[in-house]
Amino acid sequence: MRYLSAVLVSDTWSNDDITAEVAGYKGEIIGNSEKTIETISTVVYPAIDGCNKVRLAYVYGLLSECYLQQETTKDLSPMVQVDHVNGNISLARYYKVIEQECKNVSFITNLNFKNIAGLHGLNFECFSDEVYACIEESSLSALSKMVQALVNMYDDSLPDGFMSWQDVYRYYVVSLLKDLETKVTTDSSNRTPEYVQGFINKLEQSYDLCLVYIRLLSQPDALGIMKQYFTIIMPFCSSYGLLPDNSTWQECLIVLLNFWMRLTDDMKEIALEKNSGETSCFDPQCLMNCLKVFMKLVMEDIISPSQGWGSMCGYVNCGLNGDSSAEIYNLCRAMIFSGCGFGAVAEVFTVASSDSGSASDCGTGSKDLPHFYLDILEAVLSELISGSHESQNLYNILSSLSKLEGDLKVMQCVRHVIWERMVQFSDNLQLPSSVRVFVLELMQFISGKNIRGFSTEILANVQPWEEWNELIYAGRKSETDVDKSLPAHKDSSSRVTNTLIALKSSQLAAPISPSIEITPDDLLNADTAVSCFMGLCGEASEDIHFDALLAILEEWDGLFTAGKDGEPVAEATDGGNDWNNDDWDEGWESLEGVDNPEKEKIEDSVFVHPLHVCWAEIFRKFISLSRFTDVLRLIDQSSLKPNAMLLDEDDACSLIQMAFSIDCFLALKMALLLPYKKLQLQCLGAVEDSTRQGIPQSRSKDYELLILILSSGILSSIITDSTYGTIFSYICYLVGNLSNQYQQALVSGRGIHNNEDHENQLLLFTRILFPNFISELVRADQHILAGFLVTKFMHSNESLSLINIAEASLNRYLEMQLQMLQISEFPVEKTCKTLKNTVGRLRGKLSSFIQSILPLLSARVS
Repeated sequence: MRYLSAVLVSDTWSNDDITAEVAGYKGEIIGNSEKTIETISTVVYPAIDGCNKVRLAYVYGLLSECYLQQETTKDLSPMVQVDHVNGNISLARYYKVIEQECKNVSFITNLNFKNIAGLHGLNFECFSDEVYACIEESSLSALSKMVQALVNMYDDSLPDGFMSWQDVYRYYVVSLLKDLETKVTTDSSNRTPEYVQGFINKLEQSYDLCLVYIRLLSQPDALGIMKQYFTIIMPFCSSYGLLPDNSTWQECLIVLLNFWMRLTDDMKEIALEKNSGETSCFDPQCLMNCLKVFMKLVMEDIISPSQGWGSMCGYVNCGLNGDSSAEIYNLCRAMIFSGCGFGAVAEVFTVASSDSGSASDCGTGSKDLPHFYLDILEAVLSELISGSHESQNLYNILSSLSKLEGDLKVMQCVRHVIWERMVQFSDNLQLPSSVRVFVLELMQFISGKNIRGFSTEILANVQPWEEWNELIYAGRKSETDVDKSLPAHKDSSSRVTNTLIALKSSQLAAPISPSIEITPDDLLNADTAVSCFMGLCGEASEDIHFDALLAILEEWDGLFTAGKDGEPVAEATDGGNDWNNDDWDEGWESLEGVDNPEKEKIEDSVFVHPLHVCWAEIFRKFISLSRFTDVLRLIDQSSLKPNAMLLDEDDACSLIQMAFSIDCFLALKMALLLPYKKLQLQCLGAVEDSTRQGIPQSRSKDYELLILILSSGILSSIITDSTYGTIFSYICYLVGNLSNQYQQALVSGRGIHNNEDHENQLLLFTRILFPNFISELVRADQHILAGFLVTKFMHSNESLSLINIAEASLNRYLEMQLQMLQISEFPVEKTCKTLKNTVGRLRGKLSSFIQSILPLLSARVS
């Protein structure tokens, strides 16, 4: 036994050498089986390397013969009986099987067979890990057969979840897929369609290699692995972002779809195999129907490449796991979330549903398009409530219905269902106001109504619904109405708008008091709105409060300035006037004589804002706080809406009276911004009386006043009426002073005090105000004065004034200005932020104004 032990553990003896050596006394070795088994178990076996499978096989053979000898004589060792973990298996048979399997896998160099089988049974703890560690294409068959043979010995006595021979093939295929996925995830150096197409080709080659192994697996394992050939594209979706819509990406998508259809065809074969003993809810035929329709839409350019890739990535992220109705639902939802329109979604949904027949009981789905859209909307709204929502999904649901396409009757039914559900959702008072505002803004936007602008996010991501008029459908139940409980809202558009503005107004009023709640009833008409606003004013006392009031008033603006058909809505209750007080400075007595017939004539041609009482109140607050610039800016802004004058004549008189007690020039500016001519002249007369006492030095460069005098058209009255001589002298002084500042800046070559705002004002003067003033002088037949100012402005030699060159210089100057206006842009935004709309109108009219007065100069020169 000692000699046998030494020979068996020796690296220099081959199995053939050992066989020849012991041939003469092998019978004695086998005959003394108990001693032989003990020696091999305690001395030989522990000394042999588990990777030396040839020697192990020889040892297993000896053990098999020894146990067979004992089984024949019925003389089993007590020690063996205790250690043997599976008493149902003959040890002689056990060692014979592992001897054979050890020989079969002996070519797998790194396989440690001791991790596969021990002396008295399989090594369950290490078995699977050892097999998986040695799996290669060359070893697949041998390992699979080894596992099958060893597992078959145990029948039903194996541990739960122990590997099967099919797991060898499954592990190999999955490993190849993981290698490809790792490569595409880590290799981010080249993200071109050519790279993606090359990856798809490699994926298909891998599939060709593995298909024979996949077919050996159980149906669930085979289908599960084949689904991974779909989902492996997910890293592309997360790293590429929005793809360009060009032909190369379209071709790449078509290559992918062709591969997927081949995959689906093979999955169909496997799913229909007889006697598989497995059942699956997944329906490859439904997926094939969906892919065929989808491919057609891609090739017809109905679905763009970016939409197509987004749809496929979205689908594989949540699909491939349900019955036909669930798969159709998952794909069509992914299409919507990727920006596909209703026409494409409806075609895939309808064709796939009809081809697939009735849905199975394994999953859930939508039986028609209105139900389908309502289902995905419900899911998105639930996420909106929880705060984990992705706004883009809601944007895409609404945008998919923007164009009239497909079956118009069905589409309008879908629109109606979505609209009514959003109305119902926005009426839920238990929701946070921010969520309700968000949904109401979207409803307002898709309906094509724009009360006060929208966020850039909504403008960039949502499309309004073409030819949508919810009033046509409100209260009307179509044949495909999916929810009889949804209320029929009469005139829901107005209600939605009022609710939205009321909610936003409540949010804006929070700085005044967090408890303020503005309701839709407060905005039923102008009277209720005025009453609500005046109540808010009563609670306001600080600058931040008045800013909030202004924001609320601006929010309400569009609600009351245009009716349903664009006609003006009814005017609010008149706020009255406040002229009979004693707070007037000298020179205002003449304003008391404003006669009503003239006022009525003016107001016949000027539509006053229905909320003018509110605007008058906010202006009154601003004037009391010396926020004069805000007053001028707001009136200037309102000039963009000539049919919604912020103040009626009584409001204007009251406010100008209040302003005059503070600053007569401010009062004049306000009057010149408003369209009430008689009030302008009366204010001008009062300022004339005041300026005779002297003009403050601070008014020596009042751009704003010059802008307003020129834009209002009142300069002609000032020039021709000697009553306003002091004001006219002041205007000429103002023009001369500004001209001098411009010339100083021109000589220095670096502007006045390097002040950008001042330089912009000088640009405004030289390009717009001075040419306008000169043109006004010419029109008023003040050619000499105009010519004198131009020669001064152009720095003509004073000795040349002896010759009559003034009018020639004037003519040349105006022609140069006209040419400059035609070829050069003017930065209105930079030059006067307070009166930018007024400056813009001056700039727009200047060219035609100069053209109209040039003939007057030509006639005089000739």
